[in-house]
Amino acid sequence: MYRKLFVLFNFALVAVLGCAIWRSSHPMWKVYQRNYYNMAADAMEKQAGEMKDPKAAAVLREKAEELRHTPLQIKQILTVFGGVDRCTTCHVAMDEFVNPTMKNDFTQQPYAAHPLVDGMDINKMHNFQKYGCTVCHQGQGMATTAKDAHGFVDNWQKPLLKGKYIEAACARCHANFEHAKGMEFVALGKKLFYKHGCQGCHAINGVGQTVSVDLGNIADKPLERIEPYNFSLIRINGKPLPKDQWTLQNWIFAHVASDPESFVPNDPLAKYNPEPIAPSGMVNWTANDAAGHRELSEQDAEAITAFLLSLTHEQIPYQYHVAGIGPMPDPDPHFTDPVAHGKYVFEKYGCAACHGLLGAKGRRNFNALGPGQVPLDRYAKLTDPQKIAEMAKGREPTLTQVVGTYDHQELVNKISDGVPETAVARYNPNGPMPPLYMPAWKERGLKGKELNDLATWLLTIGQSNQSQGGF
Repeated sequence: MYRKLFVLFNFALVAVLGCAIWRSSHPMWKVYQRNYYNMAADAMEKQAGEMKDPKAAAVLREKAEELRHTPLQIKQILTVFGGVDRCTTCHVAMDEFVNPTMKNDFTQQPYAAHPLVDGMDINKMHNFQKYGCTVCHQGQGMATTAKDAHGFVDNWQKPLLKGKYIEAACARCHANFEHAKGMEFVALGKKLFYKHGCQGCHAINGVGQTVSVDLGNIADKPLERIEPYNFSLIRINGKPLPKDQWTLQNWIFAHVASDPESFVPNDPLAKYNPEPIAPSGMVNWTANDAAGHRELSEQDAEAITAFLLSLTHEQIPYQYHVAGIGPMPDPDPHFTDPVAHGKYVFEKYGCAACHGLLGAKGRRNFNALGPGQVPLDRYAKLTDPQKIAEMAKGREPTLTQVVGTYDHQELVNKISDGVPETAVARYNPNGPMPPLYMPAWKERGLKGKELNDLATWLLTIGQSNQSQGGF
């Protein structure tokens, strides 16, 4: 009996070994290369058949025959950025030594040539034999299987950028991306980032506020710093992310295209930690603004994600860095009207991050004292979900409702000195610290005429007959 099993397992081992040898000698890149050479040869022969010059047709047929018998081999590019890209092993049409025109009529990947980008021939601007592929597209340049090369595998930090997201790579080298052709999507992302006040909580390389993390190198954030539990809670269009899509791109996108509290719930009831921890304090951009419209669309979220993916501390050799256009512009337009200037200052410093666009709707602030919360003496009788729901009603002040209770100097003092974390009124004193607070703006350069004109503008939007508490 054991002898038979021994013989059987030996045959199975030989079969597995034979299968492994066969697979290693018949990788898919060989199939792709051979298919491409045959397809290109067929196209040449068709072209030869349409030619009137017999000699020229014969030369073309000879080239086609040579192409059919081209040896199959690993192709690689040693890029000027120090990387090694083997992408042309499968994407043979991108190899100018095989396809000198860098054009063909094939539409299916990996056989198609590189498309034009807004009418521009990218290879003429960024020669593939010099720049390679991954500097723009990301992915795992050394790999020779599709899944590995595209980088949607465990522990690979930078998987393939697709569609408009490729513009994130453009902006890493092109400081002029806000004015450059073909980079309109990432430029829109930057515009939306500042329009909606993200800099009011997040600085970029030290420019902006310190309520939350500096995003100057967010594209470098290691995936191991993101808990699998949090990834598993993400829902995009109501669907969970498959594991091979647990990427930094989707992590950033989920923060803008869905409610961050849903996948960063933390521990508001201190069930697992010594102290309670509030859920993510980030805005739910899918909620309606004061006008009743969703504040950021899914396309807006994609554009902001592309902009954030461009923020890296990777060093680009100076000779490949494209500077901004012309001399450094004056950072601020000139205003003669203090009200118009004050409105501009509100937007410049990202006050909308907490107080909403034009101060018309205060953002949520977990466990802050807010409207509609049940009396605290009933809090202990609530179920755990009800307790969380009541703390979740906390909000930042809606400025249109509160600034009318201040005079000009009081506003100046309030903005200048700020409201520290410890001074934010809590709904549940034993609950978590509300994640949002107002830093002392005098420490971030908001003073003088900017500060005075901001207070002047705020007084024009206030409803003096309403008193909803201070901010």
